[in-house]
Amino acid sequence: MLFSSWLPAHFKLLFVSETGHVAHSQTLNVLMILLLFGRWRHAITLALLVNGLQFLFGALVLYWTWRDGGPLLGYSLTTLLHFVVLKVLNDSRAVREFMHDKQLA
Repeated sequence: MLFSSWLPAHFKLLFVSETGHVAHSQTLNVLMILLLFGRWRHAITLALLVNGLQFLFGALVLYWTWRDGGPLLGYSLTTLLHFVVLKVLNDSRAVREFMHDKQLA
């Protein structure tokens, strides 16, 4: 999650041309990670919702960029990363067990 929000901050040219502007925020992803490590009961649901929206928005922007001939690599990477996060959060038994285990090591 952090890498997908870190990419636009440090590799702007993957997302826009030299004179373009790309906005980003890492705060929401950091909050999601803290909630997941804090084992908050609804953290997986909230993280799935947030990353699902980020995935859909990334796919939509990727389509617009592809249609208009803009840079594709950055949006492809972030969309793929959000898809991987969705798959891990939704399908990983280890993540589910971690969230339900109340004992901290």
